[in-house]
Amino acid sequence: MTALVPGVLALAAVLLFFRGWRLLRSRDIEGLDVGDLVLLSREQQQKATGGGPLYRMAGPLVPPLRALLGTQGLRWLDRQVTLAGRPDGATADTVLRTAGMWILIFGPVALLCLLLGQFLAVGLTLVLVVIMPLARLSRARRLRQQRLDQDLPDFLDILSVTVSAGVAFRPALLRVAQRYQGPLAEEMTLTLNQIANGASRRSAFTQLRDRNDSEALAQFVTAFLQSEELGAPLAQTLKQIAVEMRRSNAQRMRRRAAQAAPRVTLVTSLLLVPAIMVLIFVGLFLGSDVDFGSLLGGS
Repeated sequence: MTALVPGVLALAAVLLFFRGWRLLRSRDIEGLDVGDLVLLSREQQQKATGGGPLYRMAGPLVPPLRALLGTQGLRWLDRQVTLAGRPDGATADTVLRTAGMWILIFGPVALLCLLLGQFLAVGLTLVLVVIMPLARLSRARRLRQQRLDQDLPDFLDILSVTVSAGVAFRPALLRVAQRYQGPLAEEMTLTLNQIANGASRRSAFTQLRDRNDSEALAQFVTAFLQSEELGAPLAQTLKQIAVEMRRSNAQRMRRRAAQAAPRVTLVTSLLLVPAIMVLIFVGLFLGSDVDFGSLLGGS
């Protein structure tokens, strides 16, 4: 029975080779012209052109990963992708495909460590497979939130001036959004498209708040809906919201500055203090005439 093991392993290696070769040669670009490819998002372009070898080989790993996460896990992952703004048309399957690519990269390393009995290294590779795709998603989410918080006060000021000039709210919001770039303009344009397609103003702005985790944007939506229900002047409300946003941004920057001091102290304590202590003790050792060999019982 043991004599069959090398043959089975060799057969599996050959089958995996031909499977990888077939994925490497497969292309979905046939039937699409240049104009079609330009209209596709980056994720769709990768699917159409086949992407890299690892990208194509990670495709069969997506269904097992979806089954492993379950409904709640997929819902949480899709929420994280939505909060990150779906960069380059990304979806939950995109993140799972990226995780599959890291599995293909770290899988042989984990298998080798398992055969050598290095279980800690196996655990570290599994952690890296999870961390690598989520770290990129978390960074995109953080940068998006910072951009929203930064652009919102100026956006509201311009919108307030436009509304004060006599332009209705929806045309004014569309005009200001067209002059802006970035996630805030994209979110406002999407909200206007939802209203144009039959959604109520309250529902569209509520979904705008739910799609983002920006505290400033949530405050704007809440204040705007309250002013609409109470009948307050829109231009005056927008100005007041912009003032509150700037005050909140200033408080947020002060909190970040206060959090930076302990981090600098920690880095100083971990790096500079041990190095200075080593220099002091080495200087004392070299500058003294004490025979440490005799003190320690050496010859």
